[in-house]
Amino acid sequence: MLQASVSTLLRAPCYWALSLSLLVGCAQVNATGKSPLAPPRMADDTIALEKCTIRFAHADPDLDDQVWREIDEECLPSALRARLAANGFRAGVIGAHLPTAIEKVVRENVTAPTRNEPAEVQAQPEEELGVLDMKPVDLLSEPKVRRSLWQTRAGHPGIIITAGERARIPNVAVLVRGEDGHVTGRNYERVMGALSMKAMAEHDGRVRIEVIPELEHGEPRSRFVAGDGMIKADYRPETVLFKDLQINALLAPGQTLVLGTRADKPGSLGSHFFTEQGSAGTLEQKMLLVRVEHSPGDDAFRSGEIPDAQ
Repeated sequence: MLQASVSTLLRAPCYWALSLSLLVGCAQVNATGKSPLAPPRMADDTIALEKCTIRFAHADPDLDDQVWREIDEECLPSALRARLAANGFRAGVIGAHLPTAIEKVVRENVTAPTRNEPAEVQAQPEEELGVLDMKPVDLLSEPKVRRSLWQTRAGHPGIIITAGERARIPNVAVLVRGEDGHVTGRNYERVMGALSMKAMAEHDGRVRIEVIPELEHGEPRSRFVAGDGMIKADYRPETVLFKDLQINALLAPGQTLVLGTRADKPGSLGSHFFTEQGSAGTLEQKMLLVRVEHSPGDDAFRSGEIPDAQ
């Protein structure tokens, strides 16, 4: 199931760039110049996103507070920022340089990214749905930094599971604050929290990322849904979309969308999405980074050159 030195964010071998290892008996491989492998072929409308999830102690003064001074939250409309804040979410964009606190935790917990197949060819019950990192998570051995590369066609939806990916949460009481300040609440059973995501290419080479929080709850049931001009059968739990919290961020290749929660909003919707019990029984927060690795018109993935080590 959703990817230079660290100072330039994402092309350093220690963080964002993909590792390449060749083992050819006793033969010597010349890695200077052209790659001995054929360059990857990508469809003209393919977008590649690298996802990085960071886990850290709840209310960590650096990653919960200080780091957001280096993240541009004002790229989002003020009304949306207010709605996100009221419901325990936080979002912003960073450019070519990692904030110091994120750089530190990444350096200490670096792992190579896993590569996801294009969402449209994954074998899944919902053929139109691309799923990033849809796998069980063992919190006893879960790394503090986890990365994956997702290739998708422009406009093709996918989900990132943020709560209940190890096992569905038995019961969750969700409070949602509307634009008028009115609070509504409801209990949900057998809950999985996720972010529904689309990436759409702009004519200037940038990518518009659309993110909507959603809760899947209850037992699976048969129903008919409309989509792509047709009605088709579906068998899945009920899904609630929080469209008032929809984020639309316009990113250039190399920029990163950052999503997280606020430690001072316990019990909020954002808290349910981005907090969990750690292996030691302590409460942990999560932060999600989604970087635009490749967009249509970007030839970075079509080159046969192997970049010089730095």
